[in-house]
Amino acid sequence: MDDAEAIRRVRAGDPDAFGVLVDRYGARIERLVRGFIRNEEDARDAVQDSFLKAFSRLDRFDGRSSFYTWLYRIAANTSMDHNKKVRRRPPALRLDPSRDEDDRGAVDPPAPGPSPVQGASGREIRGRIDEALDALPDAYREVLVLREIEGLSYDEISRALRVSRGTVESRIFRARERLRARLGRLAAEAE
Repeated sequence: MDDAEAIRRVRAGDPDAFGVLVDRYGARIERLVRGFIRNEEDARDAVQDSFLKAFSRLDRFDGRSSFYTWLYRIAANTSMDHNKKVRRRPPALRLDPSRDEDDRGAVDPPAPGPSPVQGASGREIRGRIDEALDALPDAYREVLVLREIEGLSYDEISRALRVSRGTVESRIFRARERLRARLGRLAAEAE
């Protein structure tokens, strides 16, 4: 079943047909949202919110763009709205989980995968990249996510964002420059 048929069936009263669209685009939307939202739980919530909004607004989809482009726009806006709310929120208190009396002397077996040093180094690098991405204005972060994570062409990004190709090229160039400068400063601070 193609997108048009699934949309037609949903509009005709078959809500289960929307599952075809969720199955088809769920992973892509999840990758997209994770490019905007770093917290895994918040990202999952934003993906669900995006699909719920798309389902409830399906009557507004006019077919001038692809369904994915329309869905992308909803997911990107949902993600950016989430980030704006988070910036306004006071930081949460972090409490270490308390251990039971019986667990005091217990030793956990080593976890499979990279060594603790490798894991810490990878997390530190990823943290710096995330911090640099988070510092970018939304318009710059958006084009980088679409290009580098989603792998969209400049023309596809232009259509999705409803801006000219030149604007896309300019934003990507400026986003990369700011990202490079920010990562350079973070690396210098770490030394």
